Amino acid sequence: MLDTLRSLFDLPITTDGDTEQSTAKLAWVVRLRWVAIAAQLLSILPALEFRLLEPRMLPLFGAVIATLAVLNIGTWLGLRRGSRGSAGHLTIQLGADILGLSALLILTGGAWNPMVSILLVHTVLGALLLEGRLGLAFFGLILASFVLIQANSHIPPGLAGRLVPANILFPAQLVVVLVFWILTAWLSRTLDHFKIWFAEARERKTRIDRLRAVGALAAGLSHEFATPLNTAQLKLGRLARKHGLEEDEDLLTATEELERCGDILRQLAGSQLHPDRLPLETVDLDALVQQVCKSLATTYEEATIRYLGDGRGPKRVLLPVVAFSQALINLVDNSIESGGSRSEVEIVVVRNGNRVELSVQDRGSGWPEVVRRHLGEPFVTTKPEGIGLGLYYVHSLTEAIGAELTLNDREFGGAVAKISIPIVPTANTAESSGPGKPIRTPDWRPQNG
Repeated sequence: MLDTLRSLFDLPITTDGDTEQSTAKLAWVVRLRWVAIAAQLLSILPALEFRLLEPRMLPLFGAVIATLAVLNIGTWLGLRRGSRGSAGHLTIQLGADILGLSALLILTGGAWNPMVSILLVHTVLGALLLEGRLGLAFFGLILASFVLIQANSHIPPGLAGRLVPANILFPAQLVVVLVFWILTAWLSRTLDHFKIWFAEARERKTRIDRLRAVGALAAGLSHEFATPLNTAQLKLGRLARKHGLEEDEDLLTATEELERCGDILRQLAGSQLHPDRLPLETVDLDALVQQVCKSLATTYEEATIRYLGDGRGPKRVLLPVVAFSQALINLVDNSIESGGSRSEVEIVVVRNGNRVELSVQDRGSGWPEVVRRHLGEPFVTTKPEGIGLGLYYVHSLTEAIGAELTLNDREFGGAVAKISIPIVPTANTAESSGPGKPIRTPDWRPQNG
């Protein structure tokens, strides 16, 4: 019994769409109206006893209550049959309540009726359930109702001779209504913001839990494969020394591939992307990108990889050189795989305020929607032979160094991957990175999708 009564006042809070929210709100209004109708019926006898309701007005009083009951039954049956509510339907329902309550108050003393403050409940409901123009229209209806009951009230014998002057009572009631409306509207908007924040926080938690599970799996795989890889490297090194094959091309290639496998496993485990373990250096991003472009040009001989700068001097940033170079290589790999071996890729570096923006853009097929929607999640790829770790690595690195990765479609076709990095103030970098300081770039190429 107590649970049933408590459910009558449960707020219609849902994270579903607008239609579902309006339907939940409408069902809540129906439940509250049954409570209001029962209270109005119970008030008849006390009102007659204290002469707030005259017997000749009783038929009109009952007719208003009966009309509200019929409206509520019709609305309830519609919801039972699957009808969906809307903000307009909700406004009409609350408006009907205001008109019915105003009629009851007019019959029982109007603005001087002690129960006139019940209109404040509808003020709260309107501010809580309605938004925008509909909310303002409903607030205007409430003000009009106060004017109506002030001008057309029937004063019963129980209130005769005890009336507060209208020029005092009416302004006071309007001020109270306004305060209730403003406060409730503010609380309602705050509740909506908290609801959105809670949904986003829950989504972030789900994503973090999923990434932790992936990280645990990757760490386990890395641990299991590390031992045989190390053993193979040691055996190859021993064979090379034993048979004098240190310069053998096939043996060197096998050793390099084993080292590359080790790099991929470390990347899979994500240890080098931990912010506390990244070897950060202050470098000129223009110079670093140009060196990576030269390295890529020797690998993709048929493709055109073009560097474009804004010529606004050095752009000093704080980042892990090797890890960032690998991330840039991953983005270029994606572009060339999308556009073909003879594709053109532009790497643009420009300064934008206190940040520098690096864009890798191509004329390929653009970013698939599934990749954009699941940016930052591992194993998301549309490539038949990819495993979906390349873009995940880039996203993880940008988050680790305080940068931001965004994916966009290029005008007239193609894709753009943009990394926005904070610029290190010049005063802090003058000694740590000069124009002639060499920049280390990786001599390996991860192929991880």
